[in-house]
Amino acid sequence: MSLAYSAAADPFGKVRTMVEDMIAKLQHEAAEEATQKAFCDEETGKSEKSKSDKEGKLEKTNARIEASEAGIAKLSEQVSTLSTELSEIDGAVKTATTLRQQEGSAFRVAEKDFSESQDACAQAIEVLREYYEGAAASLVQVGANAGRDGSGIIGLLEVAESDFAKLLADSRSSEDVAETEFKKMTQENKVAKATKEAERKGKESEIKTLQTALANGNEDKEGVSTELDAVLAYLSELKPQCETKKAPSYAEKKAKRDQEIDGLKNALEILSESA
Repeated sequence: MSLAYSAAADPFGKVRTMVEDMIAKLQHEAAEEATQKAFCDEETGKSEKSKSDKEGKLEKTNARIEASEAGIAKLSEQVSTLSTELSEIDGAVKTATTLRQQEGSAFRVAEKDFSESQDACAQAIEVLREYYEGAAASLVQVGANAGRDGSGIIGLLEVAESDFAKLLADSRSSEDVAETEFKKMTQENKVAKATKEAERKGKESEIKTLQTALANGNEDKEGVSTELDAVLAYLSELKPQCETKKAPSYAEKKAKRDQEIDGLKNALEILSESA
């Protein structure tokens, strides 16, 4: 009788309970999907921002690496050129030194020959003069042979002495000029070599600095690439959870679910009023 009375008092109680359960289930699903969407939006947003930041860092790092590599290549070429120029300077100095030594040796031989020849002529002239001046019968002949036209033995010897003196003077003058030019060339090459060696050392120091920067750049690139790979992997993990190509969007599902909940609530009101 009690059961019959209850059923009669509320004939749609079981149906209302079912409707209420359906509403509660839809509301629970809506809450879960809203939470999942918030999670996906937050994680995807942070990951995309992190991806963009790391791609930017990687691009800058690659630019630094390329700049370091280009700088090293350019400086290495310049160092090679300077090394070649230094070798050429050494070669030129060596050749000039050998030639100067040969010229010096030839000069000393010529100087000795011209000097000895000049002295021999002077001594011969002195001996001949003493001889002719000592013989009273030969004064006329001596006077005739010592004329301004250079004739006679003493005149020939005087001309020869003068020629040897001139050759000796010219030889010494040429030697002085050659020695001066050699010393000047040697000094200029010494300065040029010191300048180029300093320049080469400076560029070699720059190369070492760039090599250090390149090593650091490659290390940074490896680290940023690893971090970027991790972000990309995480985005790939999020994709199945947060993206469904064929399923309706969250907004579409929410609108449909809200419509179902409103319909169930309306049915529930009608059942309650009809009880």
